[in-house]
Amino acid sequence: MKYILGIDSGGTKYLVRACTPEGDVIAEYVGFPAPHYRLEREEVIKRINANIDACLAEFEGSRKECVYLVCGTTGLDTDRDQQVVDDIYKGLPGFVCPVLCVNDAQVAQFAVTGGVGVVVIAGTGSIAFGCNEKGQTARCGGWPPCIFGDEGSGSWISMRALNHMSLLMDGRVRPSILSGKLNEVLHLERKEDLIGVCIDIEHMCWKNPGLAMVVDQAAEQGDPYAVEILKEAAHHTFSLGDTIVQQLHLAEQPAFRVGAWGSAIVKSKLHFQFFKELFTEKYDNVEVLIAREDAAMGACRIAQARLKNAE
Repeated sequence: MKYILGIDSGGTKYLVRACTPEGDVIAEYVGFPAPHYRLEREEVIKRINANIDACLAEFEGSRKECVYLVCGTTGLDTDRDQQVVDDIYKGLPGFVCPVLCVNDAQVAQFAVTGGVGVVVIAGTGSIAFGCNEKGQTARCGGWPPCIFGDEGSGSWISMRALNHMSLLMDGRVRPSILSGKLNEVLHLERKEDLIGVCIDIEHMCWKNPGLAMVVDQAAEQGDPYAVEILKEAAHHTFSLGDTIVQQLHLAEQPAFRVGAWGSAIVKSKLHFQFFKELFTEKYDNVEVLIAREDAAMGACRIAQARLKNAE
């Protein structure tokens, strides 16, 4: 049977979904991640083939019956990245169909807007991507943390939480719901304990215990410090999205869409609320929404659209 493949290749998981050309789901498989920027090329190819074959095995699919393959992947930021990823996927044995590899933000954008509009992603990191009716694209954010990228993301919120604890230890802020919840998780009895966390972060061996969620819980209970952190996060995520709106002149259309994506905004009622308010206060023709489909389905939707345009 003829089918399309949509792939979401992230840093922590690899999701393959097979759909009919009409968009009905046939099968899916979640496997080991295959980031080209962390693993040797041979290992990347080995994992990709294993993940795809596991998905195809669920419906006895043949590679030669695939009519389109779209992969959205992390770490696709430069022309060199594009060349590396294209060489890998277009060299997979058995496929005779068109293959398209794009940044994972692009498949997320298609999933939430249908192709025209902006997506603002605030998960571990943050980035915005958009496309207008002319097919022009733009992206904003996604810079490495060493130059303080990822503003408004879960990582950024976590760093603001740690900063809050340093202010508390200095006596610059008062104990509150937020500091109490953070201490329950971090067990910071002395300044040396907080410095130890910082050293672990510098050495890239610190495992974040979910501080963004702690901030969100404190904000829901009315903690003013936590609320302020989320308001600041929303200003950053709004800025990412609004930059794309202006670059692509989307507000000149009768209506346009801005989608939110990623746990730091989608799972935070207040972050999303502040984000939405900033957009609706500035634009009276914007629809701010949360995706109902995941990135792998966004990849499938792109494949559908490409097949339709080719008819």
